[in-house]
Amino acid sequence: MTDIPRGLRSWVASGLCGLAVLGSLYSLEQLIAPGRWLPVAALAVAVLAALLAGVRAVTRGRWAPTVVGLVATMFGVLAAYASPPGRFQALPTTASLARLGDAIRAGLTYIDASQPPVDATAQLELIVVGGALLVLLLVDLVALGLAAPAWSGLVLLALWLPGIALDRATSAWAFVGTALAYVVLLALTAAPPPGTRGSRGRRDASRRTGAAVAGAATVAVAAIVAGPFVALAPGWASVRLPDLGSVSVGSLRLAQDLDLRESLGARSNEVELTYLAEPAAIGPLRVFTLRDFDGENWLRDDRPSSVEPDSTLLWPARDLANRPPDEAAPTVSEVSVRIAGLREKHLPVPVMPRTVEADDEFTYDAERDEVLRGGTTRPGMEYSIRVEILSLSADSLRRTPTNYPSDLDQYLVVPSTSHADDIAAATAEVVDAATNRYDQALALQTYLRNTQEFTYSTQVPAGRSDDAVWDFLGSKTGYCVQSATAMTVMARTLGIPARLAVGFLPGSLGVDGEQVVTGRDSHAWPELYFPGAGWVRFEPTPAVQSGAPPRWADPFAGTNNAPIPEQNPTGAGAAPTTTPTTAPSTGAVVRADDADRRIAIGAGTIATILVGGLIAWLVRRRRSQATTGLGSEIAWERLRSRLGAAGITWSDSRTPRQVVELVSAELARRTGGPMRPESQAALRELARAVEDDRYAPSPSPWDHGELDARVTIVLHELTHPVTVTVPSA
Repeated sequence: MTDIPRGLRSWVASGLCGLAVLGSLYSLEQLIAPGRWLPVAALAVAVLAALLAGVRAVTRGRWAPTVVGLVATMFGVLAAYASPPGRFQALPTTASLARLGDAIRAGLTYIDASQPPVDATAQLELIVVGGALLVLLLVDLVALGLAAPAWSGLVLLALWLPGIALDRATSAWAFVGTALAYVVLLALTAAPPPGTRGSRGRRDASRRTGAAVAGAATVAVAAIVAGPFVALAPGWASVRLPDLGSVSVGSLRLAQDLDLRESLGARSNEVELTYLAEPAAIGPLRVFTLRDFDGENWLRDDRPSSVEPDSTLLWPARDLANRPPDEAAPTVSEVSVRIAGLREKHLPVPVMPRTVEADDEFTYDAERDEVLRGGTTRPGMEYSIRVEILSLSADSLRRTPTNYPSDLDQYLVVPSTSHADDIAAATAEVVDAATNRYDQALALQTYLRNTQEFTYSTQVPAGRSDDAVWDFLGSKTGYCVQSATAMTVMARTLGIPARLAVGFLPGSLGVDGEQVVTGRDSHAWPELYFPGAGWVRFEPTPAVQSGAPPRWADPFAGTNNAPIPEQNPTGAGAAPTTTPTTAPSTGAVVRADDADRRIAIGAGTIATILVGGLIAWLVRRRRSQATTGLGSEIAWERLRSRLGAAGITWSDSRTPRQVVELVSAELARRTGGPMRPESQAALRELARAVEDDRYAPSPSPWDHGELDARVTIVLHELTHPVTVTVPSA
């Protein structure tokens, strides 16, 4: 234990604690996409460090700075992230605690279902800011309050653990900054207080110097002796150290023997290729396709196929000159591709008809729809593609014939496992309401993309049977390989030829409109065969990893993500936070006022409240974004459960839009008249919230209170139906 710094040293020590936390915050840069989260967290840490130093300067209590800082942090975080939508509330209430809990749960769910670097949502920013402030409080308490600065390093480690656990290299400058602040803090607290005189001071200095020398010598000897043995420990050589820059290391090759039991390891963030597509986007780039699946593994079949040189239009499906009369002419896009780190024998190409031009010779496998070259791709290699983007639509796919060529029989094979019949039965239940092959495929995609049913995770649960697809349908946890394989096998049970495609998502936008594709963009998806259209891509992986589905597989394409139009844009539907939510809550307002008084009485001094308000003002978001959609799927399931208890049920294959029609018709049948306008509007808004959550790239924000209010309004229609009086003769 060391002496607690006093006076100017106390201010310096608090500043060093803040700097150590700030340096540790930078370790999260590889996990969270650039945004306002870092400056907001840094500013909040700086303000809290100043508050702790000020309190310590006016009191000698060990715990007083921590208590004051904790109260200020609670007030600040509650005001900044748990205020009611649309307004700032400096004095929190019990409802604020509920909103804060919802936001934290939503943030943790988002983290669990996402791959770094994740976008900084309001809930994620709350977790980062709140976590950083808690770390600072603990570092300050341990280092200065309890006078044990060496142990404060363990607290700082909390901000570094996510990067270590996810194998993400961080900037060396973050490490150097944190280490420097930590070492200077140790030196400051270990140094004798100024003004120490005489032999006692000299003896203390001599003792401290001797202890430092002995400690350094011990560490050096231990490193020399134990170093060779530690280096042999499992996993030691795989620990990633911070780096000072970004340098391409190694190359990438996509696996062709995919194992559904295997969890997804860390994927490279190195650039594999770049491309420029004009004038239209071309979607994912496929590298190869797989046909054979044994229940647990995808295997590359070694069958011979007609592979021959070809520079004409590469597309095995149909003669594009004889397209259906109602199908628009394809859009032509010119693509220039440049290889970086990718090492493949197959050229990445779009899933649409294309012509490839390259300096090297290549061949085309029409059966697998793959473009091959003699050797592997190399850095700097360039080739161009002319893509014809077909105008596929739901209507055109619904009209395709159902007779398939006999050479596609192998794409209908389902593994002979102990759960093959169970998978077929589950598939039949999912597509129960579908009347054609396209609607069956869409029902499968909708089922697998439902985030209330399935959780995107790179960690695959241990297998429980000889069928990995059945295990996935049971655990409902996995990543793109599990989702794509499940849809492929389920489609085959329906008699739809299906295969697995492996390639890359479109990547991220770089300079001058160029798309940058990294190893993290590697992806797998199913392709189903429709006569006359060929192999058609679907996207069953949840949107958190795959983005929006292709247009022809998007039930809301062309509706601007608002598939259920509002009947009266200027009425209640256009302002959901007014009449529907405030009318029934008079009692709650009275209780909130009482809670305000209780919190105000027990909050402490006025100065603490003002500091909490200052922190809130520095870190709060726009009030309209303070809380976002925190449970549209949960609200939808609650409505479904309550309606189901009353005998109104629907299958998972029905879209929210279809459910609106079904519920409206059933309630009208029971009551003898249409639903009330406000109930109809509430039902439509709930459906729109669910559709946005499942399909929209940027879902519209919904407060959980708004969703609960709409559920209540719809259920009120069930319990208090409109009475229709029939005049007697």
